[in-house]
Amino acid sequence: MSREAPRILVLTNLYPTAQRPFVSPFVKEQVESLRTCFPELTLDVRVIKGSRPRAEYLRETLRLPGVVKMGGYDIVHAHFGLTLVSLLLVRVPTVVTFHGSDVLVNPTRQLSRLLAPLASKVIVVAHRLKEALGYGEVIPCGIAVQKFAPPSSGALRPGPGMPGKLNVLFPADPARRIKDYGLFQAACAELTGRGHAVQEVHLVQVDRARVQEVYWDCDLMLLTSLSEGSPTVIKEAIAAKLPFVSVDVGDVREWAAQVQFGAVVRDRDPRSIADAAQALLSRIPERFNLDNASCLEAMDIDKVAGRIRGVYRELLERGF
Repeated sequence: MSREAPRILVLTNLYPTAQRPFVSPFVKEQVESLRTCFPELTLDVRVIKGSRPRAEYLRETLRLPGVVKMGGYDIVHAHFGLTLVSLLLVRVPTVVTFHGSDVLVNPTRQLSRLLAPLASKVIVVAHRLKEALGYGEVIPCGIAVQKFAPPSSGALRPGPGMPGKLNVLFPADPARRIKDYGLFQAACAELTGRGHAVQEVHLVQVDRARVQEVYWDCDLMLLTSLSEGSPTVIKEAIAAKLPFVSVDVGDVREWAAQVQFGAVVRDRDPRSIADAAQALLSRIPERFNLDNASCLEAMDIDKVAGRIRGVYRELLERGF
């Protein structure tokens, strides 16, 4: 095993490909950040096509030991609980990062809890996942904070009137049931009934290079998911200085507590979401002057890369 130039194999079912370009990019961005910040690492990525039948994970279980041996990998880092199945026969140190539904939602939850003790190191992206699993090092997925930072006040919408036109962001594909688009629609209907001209904006099939512009061109984001781990969209909204209201999922409450332009509601009543949105927008000054400095370092993707590198270093120093 080479400790000077470690070889890491990242195994995941969450990775954009040419065939599926709009899959959540956070694993890819973490890999790219590690490559940039730590060029001594060799990181290869192996994608399990999660849209295929579950038998694909079992086939990967048989393939992976040969892949690891041929590649001379020192560590395998799996993202998302189901990928743990593929590590059953691997004989090098393994890391698993749990992202949310793999710990919180059945039937994946039961399998994740069964297999998690087999990993050499367990990472969870939020404290709520650590509480659900019972252990794990909390390392949230990071974002490129400078990419989302508004370059000037002119890059942002001037802000809504009260009442007035509202560009309201639904930060997901409405077709994904776990994101609960129905609740988002109901909250928007409440805002409409209170005199706002609501224009829905959906964060779906948007080129990753332009995502920050969507945030800059909205007045408000509503997160209505049934389940989340550490939603990247909340960090992106904070970096973009976009006011947001969210249901109490994942680690949203922890992030919202660090800024003055985020609110979390405890129930799933659209009236509560609309109440929180109106209260928030009524006291928001010019967006460009909103303060997000207290949490930018914690969500910076390069800082997160340093923590992941520390996990790899710890495993290599143990001398498995």
